[in-house]
Amino acid sequence: MQPESTIFYDVDTQRDFLVPGGALYVTGADRIIPALAALTTMARDNHIRIVCSMDRHFPDDPELRRNGGKYDDHCMDGSEGQKKIAETEPLHPLYIPNHPLSPKEIDTALSHQGEIVFEKQEFDVFIGNRHAHAILRMLLEPFHDVVIYGVYTEVCVAHAVEGLTQLGPKLTVISDAIADIGDDADAIRHKWKHAGIEFATVAELRELIPA
Repeated sequence: MQPESTIFYDVDTQRDFLVPGGALYVTGADRIIPALAALTTMARDNHIRIVCSMDRHFPDDPELRRNGGKYDDHCMDGSEGQKKIAETEPLHPLYIPNHPLSPKEIDTALSHQGEIVFEKQEFDVFIGNRHAHAILRMLLEPFHDVVIYGVYTEVCVAHAVEGLTQLGPKLTVISDAIADIGDDADAIRHKWKHAGIEFATVAELRELIPA
């Protein structure tokens, strides 16, 4: 796994999911924060590109319970809970909103050397951000490996894995840097293994990436 041909894909490492008291925090999710911090440092030390997804919700989003959706308000635009945790906070982000972009704006995203952050209004980034599939397809062309981590295994991580599987690079899920809700997580991991997706711990990943 070479740094120049690897992307780290950070799934929704936001305060409302990972900090106790957050709107959709699941007990124990914060245990992965040290692993998330280690991965962020590893990427920066090795000049590995980081791509992120993050929820950015507005009052009329259909996902929210107030509008007949499944979930309580979370990651509301501009709230503390919507922010990424300090351990994964981007240094030089380019945010990709879920509204029409000009060809020039898309070119800017593809050439951006800092973190690319897809804002989404659905848990599945490929549905919640209209640009995710097209930009990721082009962005990933020269890359061989995608390292995936974040929350939650059964929802946003599962959607990310499913979508990224269709785009070509080999996927490696960091097993000690994902958090489960508790529903069918083992079955999902078994499905991934059967599909050829690899697993590594943070420590094992360090051994895979040349110093």
